[in-house]
Amino acid sequence: MLGIDKRLIVKSTSRWLIAGIVAGIAGVLLSLALFTVLGLGIDGLRSGEAVVEKYLPVLIGLLAAKLAAGWFFRFAQYRASSQTKLSVRDMVYAHALRLGPAVLDKKRTGELVNIAVDGMDWIELFYGVYFVQFVVGMVTPIALCIYIGFVDWVAGLSLIVAIPLTPLFLGALSKQFRKVSEKYADVNNQQSAAFLDALQGMTTLKMFNLGARRGAEMYAATEEQRVITMRLLFVNQVMILLVDFGFALGTTLVLTIVALLRMDAGFLSAGQVVALILASAEFAKPLSLIGQFFFAGAIGREFAKKIIAFLGEKPTVGEAVDAVAPTTRGSGVIRFRDVVFSYPGTDKPAVDRFSLDVRAGETVALIGHSGSGKTTVANLVLRTLAPTAGSIELDGWAVEKVPLDWVREQIALVPQDPYLFYGTIAENLRLAKPDATEEELIAAAKAANLWDFIQASPAGLQTLVGERGLSLSGGQVQRVAIARALLKNAPIIVLDEPTSQIDLETESVIHEALARLTKNRTVLLIAHRLKTVQTADRIVVMAHGRVVEQGSHAELLACKGAYARMVGITRTMESGHAVAGGVA
Repeated sequence: MLGIDKRLIVKSTSRWLIAGIVAGIAGVLLSLALFTVLGLGIDGLRSGEAVVEKYLPVLIGLLAAKLAAGWFFRFAQYRASSQTKLSVRDMVYAHALRLGPAVLDKKRTGELVNIAVDGMDWIELFYGVYFVQFVVGMVTPIALCIYIGFVDWVAGLSLIVAIPLTPLFLGALSKQFRKVSEKYADVNNQQSAAFLDALQGMTTLKMFNLGARRGAEMYAATEEQRVITMRLLFVNQVMILLVDFGFALGTTLVLTIVALLRMDAGFLSAGQVVALILASAEFAKPLSLIGQFFFAGAIGREFAKKIIAFLGEKPTVGEAVDAVAPTTRGSGVIRFRDVVFSYPGTDKPAVDRFSLDVRAGETVALIGHSGSGKTTVANLVLRTLAPTAGSIELDGWAVEKVPLDWVREQIALVPQDPYLFYGTIAENLRLAKPDATEEELIAAAKAANLWDFIQASPAGLQTLVGERGLSLSGGQVQRVAIARALLKNAPIIVLDEPTSQIDLETESVIHEALARLTKNRTVLLIAHRLKTVQTADRIVVMAHGRVVEQGSHAELLACKGAYARMVGITRTMESGHAVAGGVA
């Protein structure tokens, strides 16, 4: 009925859940003890006993204990809910790290963010509040029936029919809620994703005059969400109404009539009748509280399903259980042996029996048409992908036999489109070296030809880069990425189209910075611009995931093969542009 998944309840959370349940049940038992003493006091008054001296201290003690149990019940609930929220969010983030970009890049960022933010609030209520209240609510009617049956077995029999009705009633409502709450969670995720898409694609929407149309689509989706929400709330309110007027009034009325008849027959005293009536009023209290949180419980359950589905996804790259990190820093030797890799759902491998040896300190450029497998090879080195067959070694270590962290410590990446986090230039540089001093940051910025820009900015190293680095130019973002790679000081550098999105003037500045970065390091360079690869020690031409030819720029031109044809096509295009420019 609850759909509890133990994977979302860590040990620290379960302790508070158990404490909350125990405190809730203790509160019910203390209430019954309180009613019993009140009944004894009433009977004592009728018989002329000194009830104040006899029962008042007991009543005060029970009342204080009940208040303490009630306080601890709420404290444990919210402690469990906060622990659940923190632990589940950590689980989601840790699993996202394990999945890596190969899996996450295929998902809508807005949906994942909604699950990790809005979904956590519902999970918090479901596991920390609703779950505890649900268990207490299921135990309470049983405890009350036992108590009433102990006082008078006839009165107990009159209520025993209510015990199976409680789970049946809650189960029926759960089924009514399930479809609606599932729809709510889906629409909520889609809305968050659509809103994030609209913000990130605002320029495109405005340029195509689609702002109003996208707004209308989002309004329609919001209206659908509102209708679903009101449907959920309506069912929730019906449940509360039925509990309050059905269980509360029904049980109290039935028990009152039975108790009065039993008292009239001489089987119950006046005090016992009062105790039974008060106990019957307690019958519906936990169920009423369940009703108040049923809305949160239903939605929380759906978000829990989505989180479990996410946690169940398998990463493309696993880490060996017996992985051992080498004790020495790598020298930068890379070896591919008959490497094969196929993307899911494709017939042909993206990399097919790829073999290559890269010496320490050597610059090797991978070139080829789009889809030739260049970027896939780089991702295999970075361990965001794992080969289907074959082997990859760094300094003689098979990459699947060493920790992922060690592999990535050996490599610095300067991607085609570097990602900068919202914050300052200094904060983004320190991603590569968190304990870097200001002198180290300045040295890296100077080496990356970034220092002049930093000096010209009023805030210097504390200049905000904006979200995704949008406050900087493309060339400045690229230089921040180069400075980060310099700070990391890894033996292997992977350059993935480092100058493809910048102008020719900036390109020369970037090349100077790259020359400093790659000095005395092993470099794997992926580029479309042939000018970028001419100075490489070796050029590897790829096609259909295989090595077609390799050699220096001069050697490959002399062979008059695929590389020579590519150079010829490039020169023809450049001369055509030059002629067109002259005519213009």
